[in-house]
Amino acid sequence: MRRAIGLALRGKGKTSPNPIVGAVLVRKGRILAEGYHRKAGSDHAEIIAIKKLKKGQANGATLYVTMEPCCLYGKTPPCVPRIVEAGIRHVVIGARDPNPEINGKGIQWLKEAGLEVIEGVLHEDCENLNRPFQKFITMKMPYVTLKVALSLDGKIATAERESKWITNALARAYVHELRSEVDAVLIGGGTLRYDDPLLTVRHGNSKNGRQPMVVVLDRTLDIPPERNLFVKKNRPLVFATTWTTPEEKRRMLIKMGAEVWPFDADLTGRVDLKTLLKTLAQKNVMHLLVEGGGEVFSSFISQRLADHVVICMAPKLLGGQSMDWLPELSIRKMEEAYQLKNLSLRQLEDNVVIEGELEK
Repeated sequence: MRRAIGLALRGKGKTSPNPIVGAVLVRKGRILAEGYHRKAGSDHAEIIAIKKLKKGQANGATLYVTMEPCCLYGKTPPCVPRIVEAGIRHVVIGARDPNPEINGKGIQWLKEAGLEVIEGVLHEDCENLNRPFQKFITMKMPYVTLKVALSLDGKIATAERESKWITNALARAYVHELRSEVDAVLIGGGTLRYDDPLLTVRHGNSKNGRQPMVVVLDRTLDIPPERNLFVKKNRPLVFATTWTTPEEKRRMLIKMGAEVWPFDADLTGRVDLKTLLKTLAQKNVMHLLVEGGGEVFSSFISQRLADHVVICMAPKLLGGQSMDWLPELSIRKMEEAYQLKNLSLRQLEDNVVIEGELEK
């Protein structure tokens, strides 16, 4: 199963809106074949492993698979009948498929066909492979990761709004790796106006040419036309705004190659984030990376719409007049503090990356 998990990770950032899955076929302690899901619409991990063998070679074998085999017709036929036909006798499963249309049904079919099924091997590790897919398939909402680059005193930019570069080259390379694994990157209009980011993947899985959709959250659409985002053409560029923005500004952005999505405003006059997230899910955005700025971070956290937080911290001090990353949060009692769980920590030279899930 550890080998199957390692195989599954090879598909990270390439299979959306499908999960990442790895499979290993074994008989008498020897690996016969293995596979992983490479992209949506292509063969699933189990089928790739089975196809590597000649007819009859899988007879009596054990299949180790990180997620319950599917039992539905989608872009590909169901895996369960192929597993039965191949002569496999034992199936070891890490985690059930969270899709309500499959959950447990694939296992039941295998058992009814006479196969021995063992569940829950390295269950937590296998579940963690597909946190974005779990939320997407059960709640019809993207999994939301917030990424912030901070000074040691919690600032995202100087008093003059200068933010390049707070973190070191290794931390920035890790951000590119994160971008390569998501379907869309979101920033606020202020970040676009002052930082003029490219928001491209230039490391990680960028070799496959895939660039995430870019979403700019802005209620004014006062966007300078010479921004870097308009230069990169091989990805969707969306401006999420409210119906109150002037129509001529919307038309200008559309002429420049962007999409404009007007939404109803929330009580603060901003784009209703829940509606935006549901719309992104309808566009098959399974995993959304939010990269700033402070108002955007504050909104996602205060509305408990963030699932995962990545804090890249550098040993710099910017002082009290510099820009906070959560300027709109005001916690008066310690028991009201937002809490991260399942923390991980890594050191990248003199920078530290802290990751955790936001408790709901």
